[in-house]
Amino acid sequence: DPTTLPLLDRDSSSKLGDRVMGQMPEMVSQFYVSDYYTQINFNNKIVRVTPLEYNGLFKYLNNRKNGVTGYITVNSVSGESKLVKLDKGMKYMPSAIFGEDLYRHLRFSYPLDVFGKENFEIDNSGNPYWIVPVIKYSGVGLKRDVSSVIILNPITGESKKYKLEDVPTWVDHVFESDLIMEQVDDWGSY
Repeated sequence: DPTTLPLLDRDSSSKLGDRVMGQMPEMVSQFYVSDYYTQINFNNKIVRVTPLEYNGLFKYLNNRKNGVTGYITVNSVSGESKLVKLDKGMKYMPSAIFGEDLYRHLRFSYPLDVFGKENFEIDNSGNPYWIVPVIKYSGVGLKRDVSSVIILNPITGESKKYKLEDVPTWVDHVFESDLIMEQVDDWGSY
C-alpha cells in the first residue's frame, strides 16, 4: 500500500525528534537525544526510535538513581513524533559510567563474545531493549557473520542470548547492512 511507505529519512526524523525534546524544558538540561534513530516495524507502523542519553558526567551522577526517563518515536509515514516517558528509567546506557555503562555491563556478562553494533529497539508493548549481535569469524580471511543475538533490558540490566532461529519476531535489527553487503559481495566473488 503506497500510503504506508516511509517518507522520512533519518535526518528528517532527527530534526523532528530534536523538536520534541525542545518542547520538554525540564528534560533538555538533563538529557540529550541520541542519534540511533533505529527504523523498526512497531505494531505494523514504520517508526524510528531513539533513546534519550545522559547529558554528561554530572547529569549522570544526578540522574542515575532514576535512570533515563524516556525515548522518542517518529512515525516515518506521517511524521508524528512523541516522547514516551517510562515508569522506570533506563539505567544501562552508552552514556552511563561504571557498571551501568552498556558496553561494560555486556562485557562482564559475556566476556568471550565479540559484539557487533548495538541497536535500540522497542517491543510491541513499547518496552525498550538493546539488541546486540554476537559476531563470529570463520573461513579464509576470517569472514564476519552473526552467530547469536543478545537482548538486554536497559531498565533492569537483564540480558539473554538467543540463537538466530530463536530471536523474537519483534526484533528488526540483527544483521548490520554493511555486513549483509559484505556477504553479498563475497558470495559473488567466491
